[in-house]
Amino acid sequence: MEKKHEESYTIMVLPNPASKTYRFCVTKKTLKRIIGISSCGVLLLLFFLFQYFYLIGETWELNSLQKEAVSQKLQIQMFSSRIDDLKKQMIRLKELDAKLRVIADVGPSKVNTEFLGMGGAEAASPIENLIENKENPTGMVKKMEQDISLLQTASVQQEASFQELRDVMKEHQSVWTSTPSVWPVRGWLTSGFGNRVSPFTGMVSLHKGIDIAAKSETPITAPASGIVRYEGYDSGFGREIRIDHGYGMETVYGHLAKSAVKVGQRVKRGDVIGYVGSTGLSTGPHLHYEIHVNSVPINPLKYIIN
Repeated sequence: MEKKHEESYTIMVLPNPASKTYRFCVTKKTLKRIIGISSCGVLLLLFFLFQYFYLIGETWELNSLQKEAVSQKLQIQMFSSRIDDLKKQMIRLKELDAKLRVIADVGPSKVNTEFLGMGGAEAASPIENLIENKENPTGMVKKMEQDISLLQTASVQQEASFQELRDVMKEHQSVWTSTPSVWPVRGWLTSGFGNRVSPFTGMVSLHKGIDIAAKSETPITAPASGIVRYEGYDSGFGREIRIDHGYGMETVYGHLAKSAVKVGQRVKRGDVIGYVGSTGLSTGPHLHYEIHVNSVPINPLKYIIN
């Protein structure tokens, strides 16, 4: 019986016209296998290319997310720092509130201004907390929200306290206007209030005021509003001025070169009333300054706040 020949294809390869021709005989079945394998290879190549570009996209997106995370972390640090500054500012306002109440002789606030959770110098700042909790940014954001809520409550309370203080100050404005609370002249404090050895008698005696050395003719200003009760010459104080500020308060100015006011004249804080001199019993140009409360001499430094 005659053998049936399988259908085949002949492939001739001619490198150049002068060279030998190469012949390859490929059966139809083998060619189909080659084409099938090649198709699979192409599909695999396309699949790997797709995966490659997909991974590149994922990597780019991951890098973008990492940059965004770093940016958000920096923003959290910035907001934390601002919150920390606001907390410190609230503490300063609370301290100012307390000082004003002492100066104004006003009792504690009726409003609760305790700022719980403020911490002291040993307390960690929000940024330090962020560094310690960098793996838990959600917790840090929650802490910031709590701090903001606390600041809002504290600011409302502090505003109410200042409003209360303002109302009291308004009621006592006349008293404060008449309280000698500033330096009457700029110079050097050469002698304080209290017992001292007199430079003229050598005996210990009460120095009822303070001595402020300054150049001759330096202007002397009224430390508070009042009415000039006396202007004249005294053997001890030389040219002297006395101002009645009301509420039992009186100020005395001695050793002036000359005065700039008259008896009965109303003066305001900052008005020039005279000029530094060395009249009377004096060792050099200076101002002798006294404050009397209900006729009792008081240390002027207790009233000077500037």
